[in-house]
Amino acid sequence: MNLPPDIPPEALQVLRAGQLIDAIKITREKTGLGLKESKDLIDQYLQDHPQEQALIQEQLAQRSRGSVKILLIILAILAGLIWFLMK
Repeated sequence: MNLPPDIPPEALQVLRAGQLIDAIKITREKTGLGLKESKDLIDQYLQDHPQEQALIQEQLAQRSRGSVKILLIILAILAGLIWFLMK
């Protein structure tokens, strides 16, 4: 019976930084697994380590909130510019 390969340390590092897709890419490169197998390996790791999964989900949520703030700032600037040009 073949055991699944370990997740490379580089993949764990980027995974812990909230970069799920990059962790899958690195796992593919370092292990030679396919996309599905690499994703399954990362998903299994997260299932086995719920505390890390919660941390990663929080980081992703913070990143998403940051993107919304940037979008709102851009929209406010555009609205101000349009208002100024329409005067």
